[in-house]
Amino acid sequence: MNAVRAEEISVNYDDKTAIDSVSFCAYKNEYISIIGPNGSGKSTLLKALCGIIDPDIGSVTIKGKKISGLKRKELAGMITYTCQLPPCDFTVEEFILMSRYPYYRTFRGITKIDQDICRKSMQITYTSDFSERKLSDLSSGERQRVAIASALAQETEIILFDEPVTHLDPHYDHEISNLISKIHSEKGITVINATHSVNNAVKYSDRIIALKSGSLVFDKKSAELESSDLDLLYGVEFVSVFTHGNNKRFLIKT
Repeated sequence: MNAVRAEEISVNYDDKTAIDSVSFCAYKNEYISIIGPNGSGKSTLLKALCGIIDPDIGSVTIKGKKISGLKRKELAGMITYTCQLPPCDFTVEEFILMSRYPYYRTFRGITKIDQDICRKSMQITYTSDFSERKLSDLSSGERQRVAIASALAQETEIILFDEPVTHLDPHYDHEISNLISKIHSEKGITVINATHSVNNAVKYSDRIIALKSGSLVFDKKSAELESSDLDLLYGVEFVSVFTHGNNKRFLIKT
């Protein structure tokens, strides 16, 4: 079953084309990584997939429904967009509770069900211990876990991650990447992850989609990725190194 389908979508900013006639589909329970150089359109594509921005051409469907015909609250109950959180004065618990917006009803307010779901999300992401702290008091890695907890509390079957490990040190990179993988495998959530980390993409995802200058360069299974694909994409030479049997890592050739 298709979870998300993009059909010939193009997005323009002023006179610049950010996404140029991109088509692909993500299937239910699939983990897809989107890679590409800076400015290739990764974030723009994610925002078009969840309705934050509207394509100038083409269409996006979620579980067979065109998002152009969905109300904001209905859409928020189907797909979640997660990016790096800036510091702010909301506490962790307050911020995560806001993600229950698709389920709030007039005059009802926050229910015990909403609170229980948020507590469970904090437990899964190991954020319970600092639930009363403000986001401005947290490290980047801690805020990223809060972002994931918020995404879980929204209870959608599809989560888009916009460069979740950028600017994180190796410890938090490993921690966040493993957490996203665990959520995907244990909860059966469809994950589309825009990332600069080629090696994380190969390690965790089922498929890799590559963008360059807004265009789709390739769409292939992660196990089939070759160094020549990356040479073409990034304009530098890569070599592949095998680790732990058939697993590959890619390094820039020096």
